[in-house]
Amino acid sequence: MKKMLLIIALFFVVFSTYTQYKFSLPEHFRTKRNLPLIDLPTLLSVKVSDFGAFPNDGKDDTPGIKKALNFCKKASLSGEGVQLIFEKGKYDIYGNDKNPNRTHIIDLTGGKNILIDGNGAEIVIRDPLKGFFSVLRSENIIIKNFFIDYDPLPFTQGKITSVDLENKSFDFRIDEGFPSLNESMFQNASRVWGMVMDPEIPGKLKDGAPNLFASKEFEKLSPNLFRITLKAINLLKTIQVGDSYVHMARTNGSSIFKSGNSKNITYLNNTNYSSPGGSYNAFDMEEWSIIGAQVKLKPGRIHSANADCVHVNGGKFGPWIENSFFEGYSDDAINMKSTKRFILEQKSPTELIVKYSVVKGDVVNIFNPREGKLIGKYKVLENKFLGQNQMMITLDKPIEKQLRIGETKKSDLIYLDNRANESFVIRNNTFKNARRYGILLQNSYGLIERNIFQNLSQSAITLENGVDWGEGFIANNIVINNNIFNNCGYDATFLQEDSAATIKMSVGKLKNPESNKKWSGVAIAEWQGINNITITKNTFSYNKKALHIECSKNTFIKSNRFIKNSTDLSEQSEIITKNNNSNLIFEK
Repeated sequence: MKKMLLIIALFFVVFSTYTQYKFSLPEHFRTKRNLPLIDLPTLLSVKVSDFGAFPNDGKDDTPGIKKALNFCKKASLSGEGVQLIFEKGKYDIYGNDKNPNRTHIIDLTGGKNILIDGNGAEIVIRDPLKGFFSVLRSENIIIKNFFIDYDPLPFTQGKITSVDLENKSFDFRIDEGFPSLNESMFQNASRVWGMVMDPEIPGKLKDGAPNLFASKEFEKLSPNLFRITLKAINLLKTIQVGDSYVHMARTNGSSIFKSGNSKNITYLNNTNYSSPGGSYNAFDMEEWSIIGAQVKLKPGRIHSANADCVHVNGGKFGPWIENSFFEGYSDDAINMKSTKRFILEQKSPTELIVKYSVVKGDVVNIFNPREGKLIGKYKVLENKFLGQNQMMITLDKPIEKQLRIGETKKSDLIYLDNRANESFVIRNNTFKNARRYGILLQNSYGLIERNIFQNLSQSAITLENGVDWGEGFIANNIVINNNIFNNCGYDATFLQEDSAATIKMSVGKLKNPESNKKWSGVAIAEWQGINNITITKNTFSYNKKALHIECSKNTFIKSNRFIKNSTDLSEQSEIITKNNNSNLIFEK
């Protein structure tokens, strides 16, 4: 263990001295992308204070910031770059918009060539259900140097004072200065759940604990003491008096930053301490980057963001994430998926009506989730918009079978091969002390290099198709090189799952596809869909298993170092388990 800590310390020295951004493009990408945009020439500079947003005055700065952004957008129509500057200090952002569908308070739509410099400004968001900044249909935008937090926080924390198994409840005393469970957000948020935390390591789940306790049933016993009803008795049995505890008001979609249908967007050197949802959410993107990001715990807190640090639905390119630090968050650090489309009608062997946009030249994979196999890959020769989000597409060759159509996860699904977040880079980052996965991959052509994964409650890297979530698709052409994995996998889910490992690879199918329940369960498919994965020069201090490799072709594993973690709670201990693979090469 001491050797492992020394390796991590040396890695941190290298990481901390990497002060200049010298980006390089991996060689194995099939589609070359631009390097991250980190500077932008500008001819005009304006301040948000010119439009009424003054720091440290306690007033709502939202109107002034919106006016300043609108001015910058109009000024940039000339083609010249515009810089928007915040002066140092605290800016109060209120979510007074009553539109329940609006997830973010500040919006930039249709912007081009704008550099937004926070200059170290502190953004305090007063609505714990709303995200901060949305960028849509824009190009060449840099947002940098902000410190972002919430007041009230979208979570609370404290200690368990008693557990009552007979009445299926436990008592929870809230720490001084944290929100009461009587706050409306704990009823209005889309997901409300709690976590039992490690008593010594802020942000980390307690060893062996379930990864969530869902409840909105609270009874106030005294100003800071609440009784929480938890119907799942098996979960309740895992809670002990004295446990540290976090209860979140999670609002899916309300990330700090959201990006969509945009190109050359960079988030540079921004820090956020909390969030009602994730930190960076994106869809349908080209060349976008997260550089020098910090998702951090403030002193005295044991939790940061309520959801994924980076959540990405299909785009032409995936994110470039470098020199960033993520801790204390409450879901996957990075979750990337391919673009999905439902098949509404099979008009002929070569003609389909699909929901949402598919354009001429797209390459579509048609997947059967009931059997977990690829039906075929086709190129779109023609497309015709039919209205009401429907598109007629003509394929380059006939489909040799009758498809199961419909808008459910049980129907045959389309995944767009050329909108699979490819050409992504995850380099020189730290992911530590958090719930669930480090990286969940359902996409293609990427590099994961020189990162640290430490104290994550489940697998550090998972390659699987999320079939019971109706997600996807299959990961392929991924290089995982020169990373450090330390103590990943210690919550109840990880310890109970046979296939759990520091790096896990598998292809799933629906276990009970005709079930009327929300969840159908997952069984392992026969299709060897995962292909061209390289895992080299990594150091594993592993729990249970370092590697679980299943349903793959052309997986190359070489020159890694494996150390059994001395604090591992599992009874199992294997470097690698293998099942249903072709051309798997494993050398220590």
